[in-house]
Parts: sequence; C-alpha cells; structure tokens
Amino acid sequence: MHTNSKYNDKGRSGGRGISRRALLRSSAFVGGLALFSGCGTQRTFGEEFPEYELAKAENVLYGVCLQCHVACPIKAKTWDGIFAKLSGNPYSPQNYLPHLPYDTPPQEAAKIDAKLCPKGQAGIQTYYDPYRIRKVLKRNGPRGSNKWKAIPFDQFIEEVVEGGQLFKDLGDDRHYPGFREVYALDDRELAAQLAADAKAVTAGDMTLDEFKQKHADHLDKLIDPDHPDLGPKNNGFIFDAGRIEHGRKELMKWFTNNCFGSVNAYEHTTICEQSHHIAYKMSTGGAVEHLKVDLLNTEFVIFWGTGAYTANFGLTPMAEKVTSSVVDRGLKVAVVDPRLSNDAGKADWWLPVKPGADGALAYAMI
Repeated sequence: MHTNSKYNDKGRSGGRGISRRALLRSSAFVGGLALFSGCGTQRTFGEEFPEYELAKAENVLYGVCLQCHVACPIKAKTWDGIFAKLSGNPYSPQNYLPHLPYDTPPQEAAKIDAKLCPKGQAGIQTYYDPYRIRKVLKRNGPRGSNKWKAIPFDQFIEEVVEGGQLFKDLGDDRHYPGFREVYALDDRELAAQLAADAKAVTAGDMTLDEFKQKHADHLDKLIDPDHPDLGPKNNGFIFDAGRIEHGRKELMKWFTNNCFGSVNAYEHTTICEQSHHIAYKMSTGGAVEHLKVDLLNTEFVIFWGTGAYTANFGLTPMAEKVTSSVVDRGLKVAVVDPRLSNDAGKADWWLPVKPGADGALAYAMI
C-alpha cells in the first residue's frame, strides 16, 4: 500500500486537504439538509403563488393627484384601509402610453402600474401629514402670531355670514363685516344697469351728475358714488384661491361672479400661467387660449424658457413623449435658456440667450 497516496485520509500538504471519508460525510449531511428543508415550505411544486393583495381590484382606488397643477390621474393601493402605494392610472394617456383601452376590466387594470413622479408619490406623506389641516381654524392671537384654535363648522358659517366682533375675546373690538353686510346689491337687473351706466360714465357718454340723478335711490349700494366704476359694495368680497383645479375653479367663479355679484375671483391662472394663455391667444388671433404641442408627431421643437424634464405641463406625460420621439423618430430639440438646464444638456442645440434678450431672438427668427 502506498501510504503517501494523495487519496489517503490525511491527504496532501500535511493533512490540509479533504479525504474521501470526509467528503462523503459532508455530502450526506448536506443532502439530508436539502431533503428536510422542503418540509417547512408552504407551497409545493406546481402550486400557484398567493395572490398579491395590492393587485386586487377591491384594494384599488382611482383619483386625481393634486400635488401639482398637472393633475395626473392616479391609482391608490390600499391595505387594511391604509394607503400603501400610489402609481399612475393606466387608463390615462398622461401616465401610460399608450393607455389601456377604456373597456379593460378593473381586475386587469389593477395589475398594471403606470408612471408617477416623485412629487406624486409623496401624496401618501401629504395625506398622512400630522399637520394637515382637517378642521376649521380661527386666529387665536394677534395677527402674525401663528396661534390658532379649532372651531365648529356651524360657528364658521355663522361668523362668515353675519360678521361682528369676531375677535373680542382677544381684545380686538373691531367690527368685521360678514357676507350679509357686504352683499349690498341683490337685484340682478339693477346690477346690470349700474354696471352699464358706470361704463358709460367712464367712456364719457354719461356725466357723473346724470348717473347720480338716475340712480339716486341706489347710491348707497356703491363703494364710492363718485367713482361708479368701482362697482357695488359686493366687490368688497375677494375670492383668492391661489392654485385651484378645474371643477373647483368653475364653482368658485360661478359663486363669486354670478351668485355674490363680485368681480374679484382670482385663481391659479391669474398668478402663474397667464403668460402662455396670452401668448396662445395673440399668436392665433384670439382663436384659442390654450394649446398642447403634438410631441408624438413633431419633427422639431423649441423649448423656450421651459423644457420636458424640468418644468412644464407636465414632466410625467411630456418626458416620455420627448425621449421616445428622440430615440424612435429622430426628433430634434432646441432649448432657449440662459442656464445649462437638464433640458439644455440633453438637447441638440442650446441657445444660451442673455437674460432680457428674448425679444431680440424672437424678432431675429421672424
């Protein structure tokens, strides 16, 4: 027998190798583990995986994201009554291109997630924000003190309608007018006549004395009889909504203009996107106030002070159209922007126009 065989129990290199006996023992042990490890599993070969709870139609709610003005349709997945995940609505071309046919069963749509930007994803955080206002708050300290208290909704209605010394408990004895007091002119026909004659005074077709004589019985309803163009006291009510979505915006204007008789209804368009509405109206001779670029068929597009990846209406629906068109159709993109933005960095041409020189560039293109 060759005692120094490489197959002996000690092996080579001073016994540091593995012998046949050790190998067999190890193999038997590992094999046994593999045999018994399957005894604790909950599914056998060929058995279907458990159904994904968040993909069940009964756990899906469809709505609209209000994290920005794009208002993407969204799909909210719920788990035991709690919002667990937000994604885009696959029925919507804003979030899924091409979108699902509208006759797709909800059971199938529930399994398909469409795109949604990070701001939209943060809607869950907004919904469960512990500082989210859920009750009517009334000032509970001097102006600017940031002190508030919750009041019943009925009290809110009473104080808004009737007015009064609303902060007397804070040492403020001033009288705050309510809706009833400001709602001075409630005759629609009279309101129309006063407005028409006020325009006539402004145009010089009627003197101020003639106006006062004609409407002597109703001068108390005007903000200033010497300046009838200011309108009735109803204009003392201002609805300043800031960012407000369609549906709510139309209701707000209907209430403020038609019901209350005030001209002062202001919303998102007034303070943000008014410029492009005016541009569309002027460039089409007043035909339309709002347009959308057909990016899926456009061959060349100029992003002027905006872009598909930085700011627009909006990133979620627009970015995919641009990137897909660039890759699939050879869309060419130019960006006019003083700074090297994300859009400019990915464009075919970047025109770093100097601030204030936009007009010169526009005239040069005519």
